[in-house]
Amino acid sequence: MAATLKQHPYRKASRIASAKAQAKSLASDNPVASLREALEMPRSKFARLLGRTERAIIDWESGNAHPQGLSQQRIHELERLTEALRGLFDAKSLGSWFDAPNPAFGGLKPIEVIERGETDRLWQMIFELRAGTHV
Repeated sequence: MAATLKQHPYRKASRIASAKAQAKSLASDNPVASLREALEMPRSKFARLLGRTERAIIDWESGNAHPQGLSQQRIHELERLTEALRGLFDAKSLGSWFDAPNPAFGGLKPIEVIERGETDRLWQMIFELRAGTHV
């Protein structure tokens, strides 16, 4: 019978803290990682927002690849959308806001609205909220 070593809780917590610190330093140097971290969103959901794979997000964040063409446009659009939403909502809640059903979109989640290519509906909501006419 092979003996297994128990992980000391302090070592595990230390490794987790180290990984988080490394992710933060990557985020400060990388616009994709910075945006994802600002949204406090896991890669899987962030990939859905951009219409790309989680592997692509990992490659972009690690610097192994760079977004090109349509991916660059989608990132830029998401940056603009995030900035506009920060003016209306608490920045810390944006990640969960994208994944919550919203009556303004007929019960769809904002992430689903984006996946359908209907980002203009989000911009319309932002315009109406800013104007004070959103019902």
